[in-house]
Amino acid sequence: MTAVRLPHISARCTGCGRCVGACPPHVLWLETVRWRKTAVLHDAAGCTGCSACAVVCPVHAIRMRPVAEEARADAQPRPGP
Repeated sequence: MTAVRLPHISARCTGCGRCVGACPPHVLWLETVRWRKTAVLHDAAGCTGCSACAVVCPVHAIRMRPVAEEARADAQPRPGP
């Protein structure tokens, strides 16, 4: 079982959108949750684990965390509000 690294977006996210623009496979989106804009990983299976999103985050709200390959393949896009 191999592990891949996926972005984990903390509550510190300000919704600036820099991570969305930096994401090569375009799997991060901005959503409004409880009247607050935040980044959301919508397609874990499509994430390459490149960490570009974490590098450009000005508030360090994104951390890359290891996830089992099987869990990544089973991940479904998060439904919108």
